[in-house]
Amino acid sequence: MSQHVRASSQDARIHLSEMRGSSTSPRPAMVSRPNYDDDYDIDGDGVGEEDDFLDVYDLTPRQRLVRHFKKTLFKLMNHYAFLPVWQKVAVIIGGLCALVLGILLLVFHTPMLHWLVHTSNELKSQKKTAFILILLIFCVSFPPLIGFSFLSTSTGLIYGVSFEGWMILVAGSVFGSIASFAVFQTLLRSRAEQLVHASPRFEAFAAILQENHSYWILALLRLCPFPYSLTNGAVAAVHGLSLRNFAIAQVIASPKLFAYLFVGSRIKNIGESNSTGSKLFDLISILVTGVVLTITAWILYFKTRNKYMEIQRLQQHQDHQSHRSVSPDVEFDI
Repeated sequence: MSQHVRASSQDARIHLSEMRGSSTSPRPAMVSRPNYDDDYDIDGDGVGEEDDFLDVYDLTPRQRLVRHFKKTLFKLMNHYAFLPVWQKVAVIIGGLCALVLGILLLVFHTPMLHWLVHTSNELKSQKKTAFILILLIFCVSFPPLIGFSFLSTSTGLIYGVSFEGWMILVAGSVFGSIASFAVFQTLLRSRAEQLVHASPRFEAFAAILQENHSYWILALLRLCPFPYSLTNGAVAAVHGLSLRNFAIAQVIASPKLFAYLFVGSRIKNIGESNSTGSKLFDLISILVTGVVLTITAWILYFKTRNKYMEIQRLQQHQDHQSHRSVSPDVEFDI
């Protein structure tokens, strides 16, 4: 009996010494909070990744703006690096043309505006102009063609803020969008799915449309900052979305087309007026219209993105609950 008690006391001393040794072992060093510079320099390894909450929590608004600018610049350069050679050449040529056009507008803006006014008056007097504009707007509704904003503003330059100009835009955009949607939904389904996954914005909106096929939700799509033609093709990949709801949504969003007519009419007024005050008023009107439309579009986009994040969190919570309900109980030995 005494031997058994002696052995138990020795085991207890060994156990206490082990506990004392583990308590005196060095603790892991605490991770210090990063000290950010004024400009918060971003290395090339993490600039292209999604922002972590802990990465931007301690940043000032100026540092966040610099970080966002660097991330955007990195994404553009990265996207340009993976383009085919002919697309790189096209981007360079387009940039040079835009630069030359900007210089010409600064130097010869007065004669160019007079030429635009004279040309728009001649085009308005011809009956075939309306049919040509409708056809061109119809064609640019198919991705990857561009030029919808240019054609819409040109319509405002020719017809002004009028019912005739609005009907031209409605006829070309509505029928073009419906035709593009039908083609990509039936014949080019795989291409439509590629367009959806080409941008996180399209994926967010597609996820919302999966939950709600209402034409009111579709109408918001036209107010968000998405490319016109790409939207027509990408929406076609949403399962269960009917052509009827898509067509109704285009008609509901058609009053937005008056903004293009207004901008085009203001440009024509600048060329017709000789008063500096009138030109300044028209220019400010164009800038204010652009700013209001941009702010409205981005507000709608961020609300849409928040809704998408809410849907994602709800789905993750449901998946977690279902996983816990079917997972076996785990026993722990203490």
